Amino acid sequence: MSQPILRVENVKKYYGDRLALEIPHLEFEAGQIYALIGPNGAGKTTLLRMLNLLEQPSEGTIYFDSAKITKSSSNALNVRRQMTLVMQNPVLFHTSVYKNVAYGLNVRSFDKEKKMAAVPLALDTVGLADFGGRKATQLSAGEAQRVALARALILEPRILFLDEPTANVDRRNVQVFESLIKEVNAEKGMTVIFTTHDLSQAYRLTDKVISLLDGKIITSSPENIFYGEAEEINGRSGIVTISPSIRIAVAECKKESVGIYIDPRDIIVSFEPRQSDEWNCMEGHITSVTSENGSLRLTVNVGVELVAFTTSEDFQKTPLDTFNQTIYATFKASDVHMF
Repeated sequence: MSQPILRVENVKKYYGDRLALEIPHLEFEAGQIYALIGPNGAGKTTLLRMLNLLEQPSEGTIYFDSAKITKSSSNALNVRRQMTLVMQNPVLFHTSVYKNVAYGLNVRSFDKEKKMAAVPLALDTVGLADFGGRKATQLSAGEAQRVALARALILEPRILFLDEPTANVDRRNVQVFESLIKEVNAEKGMTVIFTTHDLSQAYRLTDKVISLLDGKIITSSPENIFYGEAEEINGRSGIVTISPSIRIAVAECKKESVGIYIDPRDIIVSFEPRQSDEWNCMEGHITSVTSENGSLRLTVNVGVELVAFTTSEDFQKTPLDTFNQTIYATFKASDVHMF
């Protein structure tokens, strides 16, 4: 097996007394796409920033092409020039799209002829060939994200980091952006490492998914993935039929066979039903309770098995160990993610 392009060994990151990240070992192979998934506060962005040398580990070592790297090491500048990061809310300069995309080439003192050829090509790659003369302040969120991607790709990095790249864009731009990620990986052999809350997106783009919870890598497989037929209602919302007895409301619907994912942390388990058109409320009973990284993992049978997470404190407040008692698993229609 070839040497990994990035390797993490015994890394810990503290913010004051709080341990935000603890990773004994992690490798990234060149030319692959990796997704970092997990709830808010899981450590995804912290890990991304450390890999990109924007933050220093409190303990441990990061290796690039087998060489130890830190923000202050002699090889740091050379390494930084082989990777680039696109943030969730990219900052664009208050000037033209062309000048935004050319910025990195200016910093690296590329000649005018190189810029004149590279900028239009980068804009064409992200589907914005005619946008060079537009003002960056007049772009939609999706267009701004694609300009930021063009600004990154023009530098031809070996590693492209993306932090929640589609969190603030509409569905059409999500599809465009995902296609671009696949394209640059396939055509340029670029290693792509991105964070996302959307498990379905992670599996659309790659089968190399790294799950984080409370700053640690967890090995359990993703839960609450189902497949069914979607039916649109009221032009936007809809119902996904998993089985004759299991129908799940969704906030935004596609008219086709679909997969859906529900984050276990978005499911509330209670003894009383929640009555609202915006919520799915499913009657069932608990079949198992296990501990996982300081939280409790509940398996709930509602006709299909759902997994929900709750804290130990919540568990102690409610006698959920009464397995035969009727309970309700409740989650918002907007928390059902389709793929």
